[in-house]
Amino acid sequence: MLMLIVDFLKWWYTRGWGLFARKLIDKLRNAADFFSISQLIKTLFAPFRQISAQRTDASDPASMLANFFDRLLSRCIGAIVRLGILFFGTIAIVAEAALSLILVLIWPLIPLIPVVCVVLCVMGVKL
Repeated sequence: MLMLIVDFLKWWYTRGWGLFARKLIDKLRNAADFFSISQLIKTLFAPFRQISAQRTDASDPASMLANFFDRLLSRCIGAIVRLGILFFGTIAIVAEAALSLILVLIWPLIPLIPVVCVVLCVMGVKL
């Protein structure tokens, strides 16, 4: 029984902690990949969903002006949508990074919880 506890603690504070940290880093990478922050920045002013007006009459000034404003509106909508996704994606990634850091710092304390509970019980502390 003692050897089992020693092996558990050895794993917990060496390999287990490393595996846990790597999984959290993978989650952060997946979140960054999900929001595609770099791709959104590169295409910030691209037309929204590749919508652009295609008018065939290039000699008509009114048609050219309408085409220009259609593309401008599409790019503005695209920029607004991408900025919103960038904003919420950045908040989500920062929140997940903060939570991951807290979890990595709490990891070594988890095996102590049963000992603390027993000590509190013996002291007569009631919840």
